[in-house]
Amino acid sequence: MCRVITPDSIGHEHLDDPLSIAELLRETLAEELHSMNDVVARWHMIEDQEIKHALSHVIEYKQKGIRLLWSALEKLEEKVMTEESEGHSHEHTHPHTH
Repeated sequence: MCRVITPDSIGHEHLDDPLSIAELLRETLAEELHSMNDVVARWHMIEDQEIKHALSHVIEYKQKGIRLLWSALEKLEEKVMTEESEGHSHEHTHPHTH
């Protein structure tokens, strides 16, 4: 039921490649969002107001953490795209669509 993360289970390596770091941040965000779903589901199930109040604080802290992770990912991806576009000098015949 409880997952223990060890250096062997995740492959202990230090990352300096921005794309690898971005991938790690995305995985972390996905895990945090999944965890948020679990906490909110438990908050919804519990009737005890004191416990519900404590869980509401946990949710607030998780929201803040998720916002910080998202901001870090946005900044990193913007940096990668800026660096990529600086080295990207050919013309496109078709416009980019997003």
